[in-house]
Amino acid sequence: MKISFIGSGKVGAAVAYTASLKGLAQEIVLTDAFSDKARGEALDILQGQAFAPQAQVKYGDIKDTAGSDIIVITAGIPRKADEPRVLLLSRNAGLIASLVKEAVSYSPNCILFMVTNPLDVMTQLAYQVSGLPANRVIGMGTVLDTARYRSYLAEQFGIDARDIDAYVVGEHGETMVPLVSQITIKGIPLTELPGYETAAVERVCDEVRMASGQVIALKGGTVFAPAASACAVLEAIVKDSNQILPVCTYNSEYGVAVSLPTLVGRNGAGPVLNLPMTDGERAALEKSVANIKAFVAELQ
Repeated sequence: MKISFIGSGKVGAAVAYTASLKGLAQEIVLTDAFSDKARGEALDILQGQAFAPQAQVKYGDIKDTAGSDIIVITAGIPRKADEPRVLLLSRNAGLIASLVKEAVSYSPNCILFMVTNPLDVMTQLAYQVSGLPANRVIGMGTVLDTARYRSYLAEQFGIDARDIDAYVVGEHGETMVPLVSQITIKGIPLTELPGYETAAVERVCDEVRMASGQVIALKGGTVFAPAASACAVLEAIVKDSNQILPVCTYNSEYGVAVSLPTLVGRNGAGPVLNLPMTDGERAALEKSVANIKAFVAELQ
């Protein structure tokens, strides 16, 4: 398994490092517009290989990604705490389109995994310019938001986050939709939990929407949670686990890339699962989809 990273900034390097610790690839290649940055990160990861599953960790330019099984796109300009992700659209669109085309020319059989923001629009753009089928162009989507949702619910109600089944769908952005109606704890509805309060769940939903901006304001950027979330997707692909994850893929029903619970395995994104929603949640999802479409229209 060869996984290449286009972009070796904080998030790209953290994803590569986490993938190394998990033993997800036999070969890891890091590239960056600043070659010394890619070289430094590769050497840093390589020097810890005595305590990790063995892999060849290399740096280079985009030609060195040739023959990759998975290409992870993290290149781009990060957002500031006080700006929405979509403001990155004009800054990152041209760069991402160029990088995707070149990367796929060297690895035509790869799965393309998008992490660059604004994530939904960049996933749609990558799908349009890559020529790859929809199942092989995957955005991290609301996997990160879902992780935050479960973590905050766990903190609020004093339970293990790994026991929580809850999803955020729609846009990885301001119109994300945390699904409240389907939250379960080991199959038991959250509403059956002693001490359950609707207001507490509403507070959690607000915290999820503000989570990224809060971390950016405090430390300049989000790194570890995005890396863990990205590697959850990579692990599902590498291990062919058919795990249910709310990744972002082009959806023919909606006509745009959007995050919905999806089976993820070695062939990339599988079928989207029809998760029950209330009328209110469905309406919020439709609004989120419309928001993504409006931003995508700006690319035309």
